[in-house]
Order: sequence, then structure tokens, then C-alpha cells
Amino acid sequence: MAPAGGPGSAALGTRLARRIAATGPLPVSEYVAAALYDPDDGFYTSPTGGGAAGRDGGFLTAPEVGPLFGTVLARAIDRWWTELGRPEPFTVIDWGAGPGTLARSVLAADPRCATSGALRWVAVEVSARQRARHLDHRLVMSVAEVGQAVPAPVTGVVVANELLDNLPFDVVEATGTGWVELRVRTSGHGFELVAAPAAPELVAGLPEVPPGRRVPVQHRARQWVSAARAVISSGRVVAFDYGADTVELAGRAAMGWLRAHGGGGGWLDRPGSCDITTDVALDQIQADHPARVSSQAEFLCADGIAELVAEGRAGWRERAHVGDLEALAARSRVAESAALLDPAGMGRFRVLEWEVGPHVSPGRVDKVGSQIDPARENGATSTIDPDSHCSRCCPFRGYRASPRS
Repeated sequence: MAPAGGPGSAALGTRLARRIAATGPLPVSEYVAAALYDPDDGFYTSPTGGGAAGRDGGFLTAPEVGPLFGTVLARAIDRWWTELGRPEPFTVIDWGAGPGTLARSVLAADPRCATSGALRWVAVEVSARQRARHLDHRLVMSVAEVGQAVPAPVTGVVVANELLDNLPFDVVEATGTGWVELRVRTSGHGFELVAAPAAPELVAGLPEVPPGRRVPVQHRARQWVSAARAVISSGRVVAFDYGADTVELAGRAAMGWLRAHGGGGGWLDRPGSCDITTDVALDQIQADHPARVSSQAEFLCADGIAELVAEGRAGWRERAHVGDLEALAARSRVAESAALLDPAGMGRFRVLEWEVGPHVSPGRVDKVGSQIDPARENGATSTIDPDSHCSRCCPFRGYRASPRS
């Protein structure tokens, strides 16, 4: 019996049901991979699917809040370019580019690596519908797979904004004697989870959590980190996402670390009709390659969001009486900063940075209050006062940036 489906998902549900009948319950990672990325009926890859970021899509990420995020990132990109000795070409791989909003805002900020002609921007996006929206620009290449544009390791940066939470994951549950894996099977009303023995390699390295608690196992995200590092000969991999350590995720009742966006039902109701994401298990994805971890607020403050917001406030004061587009853009910066730095929202997202290969200068924030970057020339603020509660750029009083780990 085929599980009930919705528009664009009935065919996928039928195929998954037949597959389960033939081979047995599916690992959650295989179900999620099909629900999100099936070529014909996946949420992101279906010609008529709903998978899109932006104000006209199903969710809003930092680049879609407005151009401020990309403007700050442009400063960081110039800093990384300088650290590497200003190589030509300098490749930025936007992995999981969505509709290409990040490229638009970064290039609109005119980073020096772009105006010099060194920048090469590679937008990697599996969705053909999203790729069709990518910027037509001499510095931008739009591809479905990174290997199509980068056949050999390059000097540059991989940037992934809210990609890791969208990679397929497995689910396990702690018992009094170890772990069981939860798999997907059919039932009289659709799909449901069922316990199965957990393979030792699936749960290897997981921390101990109380019996009955469920956690994601993110082997795909962990593999992505290794793959992204392998693409870079000298530079870094930078991932922005929401997450916590596995033990903290285990403390969230009813699998509170899993989210289904859109579709009007649960993540098992109509495969292909909704987005499925998980908080990133920060300890798991660093198991092979430890990263520098900061909050998004710290990252943005270190690269000059305060200065940009101050410019926006000044611009609004000067042109508010005119009310033109320039005035509205200036005012928008202040509102965008509130969303990007919100300590209860995007501000607490994590930024993970993996350096790869040789660097000319360190250019890193070793701790709050200590910015070491002798090569920095982009005018960004270079010191974060730990007693200011990030007050120069964060509109929320009482917010204190936590030290970078």
C-alpha cells in the first residue's frame, strides 16, 4: 500500500514504499536524501518543488535578510585573499548557493579581489531551478557539482551557509546497553520509524547520553568537511550553521533538533513536500578535522559590521527627509544587523573555520578582545571590547559575545 502523498510527492512516496517492501526499512539518511534530492520529486530538485530560499521561498537565510551579510563577508574575503598573498586567481566556492543571493551581495560590495580581477566565484547548487536564478557575471560560474568547475585543488575559500543542516543524516536512540538505529518503514497510514540494530561503525565515537534519547548521526556532513578541505590547496573552509554538541541535542525532547519546513505536515508525511533539516552536531563534524568555532555575531563584528551599521545610521539621518532608495537602504542596514546579530536567533549561529595549507599571515581572532591581523587593509574594526556587550554593532543590550573556542 502506497503511503498517502500530496502534490508532487505521491510518486516518490510510492517508490519509497516499494523499495521498503523489497529491501526492508530504510536508513533515515536514505529517506531524507530521496525526500530532498530525488531527481524527479525531491523538495530541492523537483521541477515544481518548493525548495527555495529567499522572501519568495520557503525560508530565509542570512544572505536573504538583505545585502549586509554579503557586504561583511566581502570584507572577510578580501582579508583571506590578503592573508594568502593576493593570489590570482582566488577562488571562492559558494557550496549550496541556492538562488545566488550571496554572490550578488558580495560582488555589489566591490571587494578588492574582484575589482583587481583575481576573484573567481563558483556557485554550486544541485537545483536546476535555483541555478537558473544565478548571477550572469564574468566572475561567476554556476554548476551542479563542484568538480565541474574545480577539477583540481585551488587557492581560495569554500563558503557554506546553512548547507550542513540540509545534508542527509541518520537517527539513533540510546538504550541501557548501547544504541539502536531508527529506520523508516511503511505503516497503514504512511511512514514511521522503527528500531533496528545499530551497526558499530554508525555509532562509533558518539558520546554517552541517557537511555531513550535520540540524536542525529551526521556522517554525510562529516564527509563533506573532508571533501571541501580536499578542494582547497591553500585557504580555508568556512561553514555557517545552527547547531550544538551531540549531548546537548540529546537533551531536546521529541527530536527537537529536527525541523520540517513547508508541506503542512510532519517530515514523514509526504516525502518531497517539505524541507528536512537538523541542528548540526558540532562535535561530530569536527571528529576528523577540528575547527575554529565562533558565533555568527562574533564573526560579523570582527569584520566590521559595526562600521557598516554606523554608516547606515548616518546615511538615514542625512537622507530621511528625502526618503529615496539610498535613504531606505541605509535604514535597512540597521534592521538587517538586528536580525543577523540577534542572540536568540542568527547571532548565535556557529561559524566553523578550517584552515588548509600555507598562509602568508595569520589574520585571525584568537580570542574576544584580541584581533591579530597585520595585513588587514579593509578598514574593518579590529578590536572587540569584551565589556561592551558587542554594543557597537549589536542592538540587543546585555548580549555578550562568548569567547571563541
